Amino acid sequence: MSTQRSIVLLSVLLVFGGVRCRQAETVEPQRADAMPTKTIEQVQQEHTEAWMAIPGVIGTAIGEHKGNPCILVLTASNTKQVRETIPSTVDGYPVVIEYTGEIHALDEP
Repeated sequence: MSTQRSIVLLSVLLVFGGVRCRQAETVEPQRADAMPTKTIEQVQQEHTEAWMAIPGVIGTAIGEHKGNPCILVLTASNTKQVRETIPSTVDGYPVVIEYTGEIHALDEP
């Protein structure tokens, strides 16, 4: 991953890490028999590269939805392709699409 992309992702994580998720779409409730076997950080890391390859996706973060951890997929545009490609859950964790608009790295001093 490039240094600039790493800076942007780090900035996004710092900005949105404590933000509660807002979701426009319905998230399927987790079933008791579908308990995650991986940490949310592992799941986020495993899927970030593929999600970042989708036009309009600008980052991922970990947030909260209905009092539970969720994976945020941050987008610069609210496109049909993004909505249809990103799943509502992955490995037992809810995935929330968050439209943020463009995010730019700050100039280094």
